[in-house]
Amino acid sequence: MTKTARLSWLVSAVLSAGASLTSLPAAKACSICGCGDPLLAASDPAAINGTLRLQLDTEYLRVDAGTDGQAGYTDQLTQWSFRLNAVYRPISWLSLIATLPVLDKTIHTVGGGTDLTDSQLTGIGDAELGARYAFWRAINLGRGRVQELALAGGVMMPTGANDAKMTTTDPSTGVVTVAPVDPHGQLGTGSWGPFLGLHYRFEQVNWLGFADLSYRMRTTGTYFDGSKYKFGDAALWSVHGQYRPLPTLALDLGIDGRYARVDKVTDAGDTSSSTQGNTGGTLLSLAPGVYFNAAGALWVFARGQIPFYKNLYGEQNVYPSVAVGLQYQVL
Repeated sequence: MTKTARLSWLVSAVLSAGASLTSLPAAKACSICGCGDPLLAASDPAAINGTLRLQLDTEYLRVDAGTDGQAGYTDQLTQWSFRLNAVYRPISWLSLIATLPVLDKTIHTVGGGTDLTDSQLTGIGDAELGARYAFWRAINLGRGRVQELALAGGVMMPTGANDAKMTTTDPSTGVVTVAPVDPHGQLGTGSWGPFLGLHYRFEQVNWLGFADLSYRMRTTGTYFDGSKYKFGDAALWSVHGQYRPLPTLALDLGIDGRYARVDKVTDAGDTSSSTQGNTGGTLLSLAPGVYFNAAGALWVFARGQIPFYKNLYGEQNVYPSVAVGLQYQVL
């Protein structure tokens, strides 16, 4: 495969990923489940000839949801995610990826003429390990065509803290209550999130197309007061096309989507779970992206997700998100 062909192939994989969203104590939007390929950067422009690539990116997003038990009130989340990614390619057929996020998120409750800051947390989130293995590849040198099928899998690990507390005082009795911050507001989920998927790529000269379908499961997390929470399992998919007009420039446009089941909650002292309102549903996003080879082994990029179809359960709203970052080929 030529250097040009490999560049086109590797750029597309990164652009297929969706950004992971996170909501807040009373905002139940299912933002733990991202859109698109769960592997953020299994391969990319900075790794075309090397075996080790580092990436640092930052993402901004906002998610709204109705406040539980308070009609006319809305919880507004703003979140900054800072992610360090490392991709290792011991052989051309296999990519290994590790991601460590640092999150900063704030919730504002608005309604009734008020705008209150309910919570703000900053710290390490849930890390992820993943792999993609190409088990079939067909190359037509005459047409400059490459086709590939790959298996992808990995797991999100409960490395983020999920023991943040909130304290409330009853104004009439003065009784102080200490309870966990809502699971959506914690830096970590307190659970494991394995996924398995299938990736198809078709490339010819400067054009490329790919499709990705994955399914992520969730285990149940337990909190210090004995309550439990299970984020909804989700199907994730991506369909993208890419054009590379210059050796140093790659343009990508696609659709990233997800369907997530509703979350399940078990109150402290209970033995049975119940569904959590304002979680789950279907989301489709237009996903543009651009990569530019700034100098030598250094690449810069920007990508976004613009929701255009929302069939979400309860009161939820997901706004456009944007991510920018740097990639550097170490080896």
